[in-house]
Amino acid sequence: MNAITEKPTDIATLILRVSLSLLLWTIGASAMDLRIEPVPVKEHRVVIDLRADRAQIENLQRWVNAGHDRWCLDSQLVAAATLRRTSRESADYEAASPTPEVEHKENAKTVYTFHTLDGRATYRITLRRHLYLLRSAGSLRRIIWTPETAEIITTDARD
Repeated sequence: MNAITEKPTDIATLILRVSLSLLLWTIGASAMDLRIEPVPVKEHRVVIDLRADRAQIENLQRWVNAGHDRWCLDSQLVAAATLRRTSRESADYEAASPTPEVEHKENAKTVYTFHTLDGRATYRITLRRHLYLLRSAGSLRRIIWTPETAEIITTDARD
């Protein structure tokens, strides 16, 4: 004879224990509220107006035409400099994505989006080329990019 047929009470006890465990688990699972709802995320937006007056922009264009600060001709470099200037903490800039997303790009207007690595802050930098500088610059590619607005979008911390 084998071990199973020798002790029928042990088998009955085992079956009873398993059945009771399944019953209790079923009751507990049916009593739990398993609905998953998204946690509302609160956003906070701050828009900073960075527009300079026409005289300042014309002076900067003449400065660049004279061979200084040539980085003002590169929209991505101007966006990065604007980000450094407007970020709330220097750590935010260090944690921002190294390559910004180009959200919108035209000959005279570009919007760059930077995200912090923790995902809690987004910086949208809007740059503009002023076409009234065309005569001074000589060509569209030689017109400087100037920051127009910086938008800081932060979200509440999630647990």
